[in-house]
Amino acid sequence: MTVFPNQAALDYDERIEMLVPGYALAFELFACTLTGRIDPQSSILVPGCGTGSEILALARTFPEARFTAVEPSDAMLEKARYRLTEAGIASRVEFINGFLEDTPEQAHTAATVSLVLHFLPDDGAKVGFLENVARRLSPGAPLVLLDPPDKGEDAVLRLWLERRGHTPGAADAICRRMREEWHRITPERLANLLNVAGFTHPETFFKVPGYCGFVAERRRGN
Repeated sequence: MTVFPNQAALDYDERIEMLVPGYALAFELFACTLTGRIDPQSSILVPGCGTGSEILALARTFPEARFTAVEPSDAMLEKARYRLTEAGIASRVEFINGFLEDTPEQAHTAATVSLVLHFLPDDGAKVGFLENVARRLSPGAPLVLLDPPDKGEDAVLRLWLERRGHTPGAADAICRRMREEWHRITPERLANLLNVAGFTHPETFFKVPGYCGFVAERRRGN
């Protein structure tokens, strides 16, 4: 996982809403996608939890669930702790300031991974991360992902960014950074990596310009 600089946490929640179409909706759909797939008392692993937005959304739907929030950035994790404390759910969260591989291999009943994989190169790092997730899940446990796939939808995304207040130059720069600096992969490649890591074929449950939501399950018998 990428370690965000501490200053990035200050306005992260405001900035991400201006950069990712349907960001808040995606987390509502995380919860809807997990409904019926997991028990109310589930334990949910959240590597790269950022400022805690997905935990806030999930906790509203699963008021008895417990969470393992993993985040290498000190400031991001502290902001997550503050937000979850304000929401009255911090007692249900184990906060881990570190990387996924530093997390005990206890069997969680679900995991969510939001905007993490594109920071990892496809040189073994992506599949290694997914394998680390799999090792911390029970057989049959769902994994919900939000990822920017490499599908060439930059033109529509650029127009949306301009409508959100970015100048044309800034919108171009954002799309160029996504193309040149992010390690985006196609949905087909993601399916292959998930298979190698021990997951079932992913289903798409969310799609907007530049971003997709997928759900897969930890294969039984692995």
